[in-house]
Amino acid sequence: MGNCPLAALRGRIAANPGELVEACVIGDVRRVKPRRFGQAFRQRNRGILGIGVASRGGVRRIAPTRMITANLRFERALDKLLGQGAFESHGLAANDGLHSFFARQFLLPANGGRIELLRGATLVDMPPSQDEMCAAELAEGVGQWMMRNLSSAGALPYKYWPSRGEESPADNAIRRFLGTLSLARLGELRNCAEIREAAQRNLRFNMARYFRNIGDGCGAIVEPAGAKLGAAALAALAILESPARGELQTELAMLATGVERLADAENGFRTFFFPKRRDGENWNFYSGEALLFWAEARRRGADFAPSLERCAAIFERCRARHRRTRNPAFVPWHTQACASLFAQTGGREYRDFAFEMSDWLAPMQQWSGVALDLQGRFYDPKRPEFGPPHAASTGAYLEGYADALALARAIGDQGRANAYQRILSRGLRSLRQLQFRDWRDAFYISQKRRVMGALRTEAYDNAVRVDSAAHALSAAIKVLRPLETGPGIAQPARATAGLGRMAAFPKTTSGSMKYAG
Repeated sequence: MGNCPLAALRGRIAANPGELVEACVIGDVRRVKPRRFGQAFRQRNRGILGIGVASRGGVRRIAPTRMITANLRFERALDKLLGQGAFESHGLAANDGLHSFFARQFLLPANGGRIELLRGATLVDMPPSQDEMCAAELAEGVGQWMMRNLSSAGALPYKYWPSRGEESPADNAIRRFLGTLSLARLGELRNCAEIREAAQRNLRFNMARYFRNIGDGCGAIVEPAGAKLGAAALAALAILESPARGELQTELAMLATGVERLADAENGFRTFFFPKRRDGENWNFYSGEALLFWAEARRRGADFAPSLERCAAIFERCRARHRRTRNPAFVPWHTQACASLFAQTGGREYRDFAFEMSDWLAPMQQWSGVALDLQGRFYDPKRPEFGPPHAASTGAYLEGYADALALARAIGDQGRANAYQRILSRGLRSLRQLQFRDWRDAFYISQKRRVMGALRTEAYDNAVRVDSAAHALSAAIKVLRPLETGPGIAQPARATAGLGRMAAFPKTTSGSMKYAG
């Protein structure tokens, strides 16, 4: 279009009256040597940099927004430019015209004006001291996505590819039960009969699909790849917090027996019922999920709950192993377990270890030196073995920090309270940035109802997964209804000042909430 100004672009391309136009204004073109492909086209630059190839036949380019809307990696984009399989066959080396380019991104609505995007989405502008409103808006969006996408049988989609408009055939029981748990918590927060019924339907679906009696009074959540401690613990926790708990007492007791059977005097917990060869995998996740279930079973007065002495002994084993080999995945689950145990006992060991873990994790939250839409996520580029950044990870860490903040406030530790509050504020902003918030973030998606309110995996990966939504929702609920941490408190606090300002939630009557679909 040459130097055509944006204001005249709609007319220049003869856009239809109701048509939305996407435009990229190219700048900062840089030649890239083929051997430096990986350095120039890092995945974190997807959606910011475009890729192009110049030859005698002209210039072919893929815009940064195309990288997002088609969920393309740079290698795949180059294949499209050079021909399928060219990257793998080293066809790149023969081409001297490879270049990157930056492009400002705009939407030009039919009614005039322009909307600037970053990586195909609008930037969240969250003023200070707006955590509760941000949490309410985050929870509202996730809740609407869950209610819209819950099938009549009770299933929530595990993973959805917005660019294709298809559900992934992949599956994961733990992540599905996380969705169940967060939806039940939302029903309690809102005192909403419709959401409670939806959560019960989802719980029944997941239990029918995965629960099995594996003998000797033990129940487990069984998948083709085996039966995991974490799945049993999270399914049990979902039942424990469900209004449908009464009808699943037998299954709950069997799952509790299964978790108890995997308790281990040396490592705290073993991690797989079967296959035995996988025992020990994912210990950082599953041990915390199991200890949290134990702690909550005690806090809620379950008959099968282990003694406080039993919880303390396992806690000590887990703490010792974490100190030997620290891992971020360990932190959020064990922080929540420690907060629950502190609420029951006032034991300083639980409080102090929650602070120890949270302080250690804090530097991994990124803020300065990263793109604006990546601020607030958790990632340590110096320790890639800890895993890539992910919406589900950020949400899980915020669940832990919400409880750590409650602990700091309970003992008047203002320094930690301020630090944890800042971490929560930045993390909530990150999750809202990843959320499909309105039509501008989903301008390229054909089936918008399948994504609105859900979270992208990353700013440069638009895949939607149920655990990303679930962790974000549970974190938001913990911000809106903090755990009371005084010794002997048996239930979560029922309200905070923030609930009075939840304007983002639709008004309801008779405990029901209606969702547009």
